[in-house]
Amino acid sequence: MKRLRAAHLALGRRGEEAAVRLLLAKGYTLLARNWRVKSGELDIVARDGATLVFVEVKTLRREGIFRPGDNLSPRQMRRNFRAACCYYRTIGRPALPGRFDLIEVVAGRRWIRSIRHRLNYLPPLAPGGRRGDV
Repeated sequence: MKRLRAAHLALGRRGEEAAVRLLLAKGYTLLARNWRVKSGELDIVARDGATLVFVEVKTLRREGIFRPGDNLSPRQMRRNFRAACCYYRTIGRPALPGRFDLIEVVAGRRWIRSIRHRLNYLPPLAPGGRRGDV
């Protein structure tokens, strides 16, 4: 059991590393990784111009009927949303809009087979981290 858990965590780390490389190549500024609060965790917090971006990374070893993002449950989406609101409070509610992105990674044994960046998998946050349309 412990070996399976360790392999699962290592796969997740590989996916997050690939996601970070993708975001940096796109010109994003990395602000935080694995930011945790009681209400949830944010895999990556980045800045895309004047927008805070909260990135969820989902990684699978192989692709078939399901994409990695299919493992993102409504419960986890709510936790990500609440964690993003906490992040805004923690940094003093800057007047920047927030966006929720999803990066799906399919990893082979030695290399990344595919990586896909989906914008706005949740409704955006208004400047200051408030709910509502931007």
